Amino acid sequence: MPKLILFLILLFQPLLAVAADCTPTRQTFLGNNYKPITTQKTDVGEGLRIQGRVLASKNCQPIAGARIEHWQANAEGNYVDRLRAYLLSAEDGGYRFNTDWTGLNHIHFIVTAPGYKKLTTLWAGERPQDNQINLNFVLEPQ
Repeated sequence: MPKLILFLILLFQPLLAVAADCTPTRQTFLGNNYKPITTQKTDVGEGLRIQGRVLASKNCQPIAGARIEHWQANAEGNYVDRLRAYLLSAEDGGYRFNTDWTGLNHIHFIVTAPGYKKLTTLWAGERPQDNQINLNFVLEPQ
């Protein structure tokens, strides 16, 4: 495993756990491959499902209509528009999308909702055996 990927996994290991106690999701860096995302799509690929809920840290209540932007590199390490999109959380705060497992072990996110601080974070880890990542985003009020 390349040293950079191992470093990212160790650095962001706390992000792998789904927050059940409504502790705010940890902020991370934006990275230098972000560009504004204008395409709304539920699925950008296949083989890996990412799902969870957007919740408020104050009371664990779901946040409907939160904008969840996501982007990742392809198998060659290039950030391509095909793997960039956004979607909105449902009434119960739920979201899900399908993407490709590119082998680069991380996916970037920006989550925004009126009345809450913008969350910039990422998921890093190994491919789950069931091809599903459960990931809640817990936002702090402004």
